[in-house]
Amino acid sequence: MNEENIKIAKIKKSCHAGKIAATVLSIIAIVGCVMSIVGAGFVFSMGREFDDQVNAGIEQGILTTDDMDVAASRLVNINVGKADSIHSDIPALQNYIDEAPYAFKYGTVMGMAAVVCAVAAVLMKLTGSVFGLIETEETPFTDKVIKRVTLVLGIMSFLLLATSGAALGIIGGLVTWVVYNVLDYGKTLQIQADETL
Repeated sequence: MNEENIKIAKIKKSCHAGKIAATVLSIIAIVGCVMSIVGAGFVFSMGREFDDQVNAGIEQGILTTDDMDVAASRLVNINVGKADSIHSDIPALQNYIDEAPYAFKYGTVMGMAAVVCAVAAVLMKLTGSVFGLIETEETPFTDKVIKRVTLVLGIMSFLLLATSGAALGIIGGLVTWVVYNVLDYGKTLQIQADETL
């Protein structure tokens, strides 16, 4: 076995481990998504009862509303923020907000957490598919691998741009471009090596 084959075998072994890790993280994200959806459903369905429990916690000094942090834990003191600043132009929704503002606030937060977990699960699955593709291909420098890696990094860059701001999105885009060029250069070297044989 020559040196090139040994390096490719190491890459495939690393990709197998990466595929397993991505699958495990995807499963964890799916569980988080389901738990967030179920939690949001319970909070929304409890409505006024949820608000009564929160208000009882505030009266007992267990929960505070000092600032707008969402459930910020301070040792045994949990800050639930103030929910009286939420408004809607939809009358039915405004009635629910007026009746149970904390239920609306935390149900919405759990719903957003479900969306974040779902996006994370999809990204982990896409990342795992890149590792799986590299593992099954003869070399990591095929057009199929290059397209998949570029697609996944492009999606991650867009999500960084949309969520974390322009700076991280631009850095992600630059990383995508650099990785694409490195893989394309590797493909060119692979073609030249094959032609010399």
